[in-house]
Amino acid sequence: MTDKVMKEEKRGRCFIFGALEAGYYPESPAKGDYIIAADRGYANAAALGLRPDMVVGDFDSLGAPPEHDNIVRLKVRKDDTDMEHAAVAALDMGFTDFVIYGAVGGKLDHTMGNIAVAQMIADRGGRAVFYGDDSSFTVVRNSSFAFAPRVGGRVSVISLSDVSRGVSVRGLSYEADGVDLPRASTLGVSNEFVGKSAEISVTDGTLLIIWDSVA
Repeated sequence: MTDKVMKEEKRGRCFIFGALEAGYYPESPAKGDYIIAADRGYANAAALGLRPDMVVGDFDSLGAPPEHDNIVRLKVRKDDTDMEHAAVAALDMGFTDFVIYGAVGGKLDHTMGNIAVAQMIADRGGRAVFYGDDSSFTVVRNSSFAFAPRVGGRVSVISLSDVSRGVSVRGLSYEADGVDLPRASTLGVSNEFVGKSAEISVTDGTLLIIWDSVA
């Protein structure tokens, strides 16, 4: 990790707001955090009283570019989504810690695309948590993800690698210690929180972790 990235990390996280309306916001931007609105995400951020630092999009969902001094206007016909463009812009600025709203649910292809964005962020050494009203998710690569104690609710672990090796699950109803999890497997689906601190880790591979937003 370069000194530049370490300095950028200290200044805060990157919050990205997508086009879907959301009612679940467990984390709020703090001083030093950076806010990006992806297209209609501008309206969603504004509804919370937030003014984004950057606005990115082709503005097919917002309707027109807002009045803002830092707009990246994209073509409607392009090779990436507004969300991916926003994430890449933040990564290029040195951000590695992402909180993303308005990007889970709605059209299945968009949600799958956002899972790909989460994997891209993980591949570049970052971590993104996508919060949705019903389900939330993250992607971890050769690392771990921890949960505070909670009672009720489900959590699933799916391998995005051909085989994720050394998968360990602690503090959930079903635990595992260093198992291999193939991509074509439902072994990790529908585990449960049991009121303990929980952690999911992988030694070599990439995991998609999905959990109920509210128990």
